[in-house]
Amino acid sequence: MTLPSLFIVVDDDRGNNLICKYAIASIAPNARIQLFTEPEKALKWIKEDFSNRAEDLRTALFLDINMPVMNGWEFLDEFSSFFPGLQAQYNIFILSSSIDPEDKEKAENHPLVQGYYSKPLRKETISQIFSG
Repeated sequence: MTLPSLFIVVDDDRGNNLICKYAIASIAPNARIQLFTEPEKALKWIKEDFSNRAEDLRTALFLDINMPVMNGWEFLDEFSSFFPGLQAQYNIFILSSSIDPEDKEKAENHPLVQGYYSKPLRKETISQIFSG
C-alpha cells in the first residue's frame, strides 16, 4: 500500500493529535494532515471535501474509540452511510489506548477498519502499515 496524500486524525486528545501529526509528517512530508478533536466536525469535513474533489484521493484515517460526544464506533456507523465511492477512498485504522480485548476484536471484525494500533502513533507503525 503506497503512502496516501491525505491523513486524517480524529481524537479528542489534542496532544495525541500533535504526536500523530509529527509522526505522519516524518514519513510523508508532502501529505496533507487534517486533525479533528470532534468526530462530528470530521464527518462534516469528509463529506464536504469529497464533494469538492476532482479526483480520487487515497486517505488514511486514524480514529480513536473513546471520545465524549461521539465515540469511534458511532463515527464508523455514520461513515458507513456515506456514498460507497467516498468510503472506497479511505483506509481507516483504529488508534486507541483502550486495553479492552473486545475493542480490538470489534475493530478486527469491522468491515471499514483496516487495523487496530495502540497509541501513540509512531513512525514505525506508519511504515509498517504502508510498506506492505
